[in-house]
Amino acid sequence: MLSIVSGLGQTSFGLNGVYGITNESFTSLNSFEYNISNYSVIKDWGFSFTYGGEFASSVTSNLYQVTAAKTFGSHFISLRYTPGYQKEFIFKSGEAIPYNNTEPITLESKFQYKELFGLGYSYSVNKEFSIGLNLRYFKQDFTNENVTAIFSDTIYFVRETELDNSDLWKTDIGVVWKPSERLTFNLGSINLLTFGREFAYEDNSDFEIRTEKAVFAGINFSPVNDLNLHLSLETNNSFLGGMSYLVDFNKNKIGFSVSAFHDKEQEPFIAGIIPAAVFTSKYLDLSLTYIKYFSDRNNSGSYSDFKENGISNIINNKYSYDKLLLTTNFKLNTLVEQRVKFLGVEINQNIYPALNDKYLDNPIATAQVVNLTNERIDVKPVMVINGISEEKLQSPIISILPYDTSEVNYYAVISESYAGVNPEITYANFYLLTVNDDFDDEYQKALLINGINAWDGNVTNLRYFIQRDMDFSVKYSKAILAKHKSEIDTLANVISDFYKARIIFNSFIENLTYTSDPRASAEYVQYPSQTLELKGGDCDDLSVCYSSLLESIGIETALVDYKSDDVLRHVNIIFNTKLSPQQAELISENDTKYFIRKNESGNDEVWIPVETTSLSDFESAWAIASDKFQTEAINNFGLVKGDVQIIDVY
Repeated sequence: MLSIVSGLGQTSFGLNGVYGITNESFTSLNSFEYNISNYSVIKDWGFSFTYGGEFASSVTSNLYQVTAAKTFGSHFISLRYTPGYQKEFIFKSGEAIPYNNTEPITLESKFQYKELFGLGYSYSVNKEFSIGLNLRYFKQDFTNENVTAIFSDTIYFVRETELDNSDLWKTDIGVVWKPSERLTFNLGSINLLTFGREFAYEDNSDFEIRTEKAVFAGINFSPVNDLNLHLSLETNNSFLGGMSYLVDFNKNKIGFSVSAFHDKEQEPFIAGIIPAAVFTSKYLDLSLTYIKYFSDRNNSGSYSDFKENGISNIINNKYSYDKLLLTTNFKLNTLVEQRVKFLGVEINQNIYPALNDKYLDNPIATAQVVNLTNERIDVKPVMVINGISEEKLQSPIISILPYDTSEVNYYAVISESYAGVNPEITYANFYLLTVNDDFDDEYQKALLINGINAWDGNVTNLRYFIQRDMDFSVKYSKAILAKHKSEIDTLANVISDFYKARIIFNSFIENLTYTSDPRASAEYVQYPSQTLELKGGDCDDLSVCYSSLLESIGIETALVDYKSDDVLRHVNIIFNTKLSPQQAELISENDTKYFIRKNESGNDEVWIPVETTSLSDFESAWAIASDKFQTEAINNFGLVKGDVQIIDVY
């Protein structure tokens, strides 16, 4: 099935009987004749084999072609080996030279043409347009016999054989335009560029393959599903047209194809037809093709006619015989086909690095995802936040029903080593995985990363600032208590927590001053180590620091959020003395200075409030806080109405 040269075979003529640049087209895999641009629907690997027989005076069989193809993203490469693309012509010179009453000498000329291999490449510019080229190698071996007279005592003749050969390379380019799923156009050159080694004997150049330049154009149209009409025209006055039709068969397809062709070098006007039976499945294609010529194929011709006209196609010429061929295509896909797709991603909240644990339970983004298959699919959401996490963060797997749309949540883990001070705009990359580590789809969206001291204004989230600096707080609190060890050792265990809290407060406020938040446009909270290093802070900073110091030695604390209609809100803390209501008189006889709360076991315990912004001493801080708590939380029913909220740190 050579097909290179002027004439039909160069482009439109193929051996598998299935034409058209369609999903069911074998031509797109193993044919450089019809599909010069190498356009292919192969997603990964493709292998093709054609084996068949030729009906000459005797039936001969041969392996016609073996093709391997591979897709790399938008690039497609194919390599074709064609041991059966060959034709041999033998001519008897008819010259008889009698001598010494011996038999006459008949001279013979043999011309053998072969296409050995081809290499194709294409690039898919987009879903509609593809461009490519192919390079094909031919070898031409000629053998001519002649006789030489030798004069000595007598005259005698010696038969000599003259061997000559040449190499021929051909390159063509083509394009495919697919404006819709039902319509495809393809355009290609014929013998655009030819080069190679010439024959040693000039007379042999008269018999080499004809390489006139031409152009072909093809159109493929599917008026309804599984029906394809195709037509290919060449500027050298050759054409091929036909149709193929497939029907569903047990999740596969079976059908038939028939094409008729006209070749300017052959008679009659319609030189022949190519019917084919077709089977196609996800991984395997088969086509059984019969090539029937309408003229009588004789096995003789004149030497002078062959010298004048030659051949322009090795496999399809006026000397070709009918053929029956079986083409097998294997389509191997080691890549994961897309099974799910993003419809969109919505960012639920900007990132506050201090609130790292919050994002384990509250998704930072929610995606709309559609299942593209007819199967229930488990989807693994994965995310990478540039500048925050270099590793992929996996969220819980979610199942999506066939062709259904579902919401997929993305949760984040913020590294404690993140130290960005200023807010920055970055990007989050969202992925959907279904089979292995190759993602089905990806989506990118902008995301605001606040500085490590940024706070969203929700008092509940101050606990993250308390918990994050715990290593520092443990060392600081233990250092204070170590200085008061002798005093603490004399205390009864029942009031130990109360006095430890008082000692720590009086110690840590010694060098602190109250300063308002200097950032009016955004909330800013210091970590305990920063507050003590800077020797000051506002109510948020001081409450966070004192709570962290107490929590570090096992004293349970809670934040008290005093809400109001004003722009400014106030926060202080309460801590658990572990005293029962009956033991409260050990620290105070005034029952307005403490608050009773139930523990996890349902037992009542005494909690006392502390105003951390009162930097005089513990007693004053306790008195101020208890008065405020009694008035706003109890007397004004703040706890009932929600104007005052108690938030446990742990």
